[in-house]
Amino acid sequence: MGLVLIPAGQFKMGSGESAEDTAAYFNKTYRENFPADGMGGLEAKFFNNEHPQHDVRITKPFFFGVYPVTRGQFRQFVAATAYKMEKDRDKKLLAWGWDAGKKQFSNDEKYSWRNTGFEQTDEHPVVNVTWNDAVAFCKWLNEKEGQTYRLPTEAEWEYACRAGTTTRYPSGDDPQTLDKISNIVDATVKARIPDWKYMIYHSDNYAFTAPVGKAKPNAFGLYDMHGNAFQWCSDWYADNYYGASPASDPSGPDSGTDRVVRGGTWVFRPIGARSAERDHTEPDGRNCGAGFRVVRTQ
Repeated sequence: MGLVLIPAGQFKMGSGESAEDTAAYFNKTYRENFPADGMGGLEAKFFNNEHPQHDVRITKPFFFGVYPVTRGQFRQFVAATAYKMEKDRDKKLLAWGWDAGKKQFSNDEKYSWRNTGFEQTDEHPVVNVTWNDAVAFCKWLNEKEGQTYRLPTEAEWEYACRAGTTTRYPSGDDPQTLDKISNIVDATVKARIPDWKYMIYHSDNYAFTAPVGKAKPNAFGLYDMHGNAFQWCSDWYADNYYGASPASDPSGPDSGTDRVVRGGTWVFRPIGARSAERDHTEPDGRNCGAGFRVVRTQ
């Protein structure tokens, strides 16, 4: 596992602009730049979970995966342990994949980390893995290397993602700057799937996931923190957690129904790839845009 040492430190967690300002900015941007797409109408309440912005201290340094876990790395885990995915243990669990014939997403039992409906190599981020599958991968690494691997907390993830920045993205406030650091919905997708709406003029030549490390890293040397694949965090999710979050090393609510995912994905627009963006899904949920990266503690 390629790892980067992230130093201890303090940062402001959450959005630095009001929920109303976030909604107004993106509504204006959509209407001015893509009037034919009919975008807009975002409501401020959609962004309430990013507030209040609050000071957070990360008291101990930690190692963070340079890249999301790749398909090749996950393949080694499955081969070494004969691991049965949650889908294999529970036939009722479906997964999302891309139906090329219909040019739309489909929720079907045929999809898995091995079959996403689009081409992937062992250098692409693994997707269609549940939170529980990701935790099992970390446990295998612990046994294999005699180290302590786990999923990052939501606070660790945002701290590492921001890498000292306070803007919407580490690359700045303008969504168009994401062409330097991310793989999200862009002109490449629009050319292949004309009905899709997009907001980045850039073409990265990847309509779906990209091999890890193709975009530029942030100041900590981390690649693919925005777009490409969502990343599972260890925390349970709560809309209002920020109002009660401890100041040092917050680890999320004690219980919940969903786990936190961060970073946006290849199928998201820039609004979903902001540093403050919070999303969530059930621990046994699988999505062709969701993967993970690991933390190793010292």
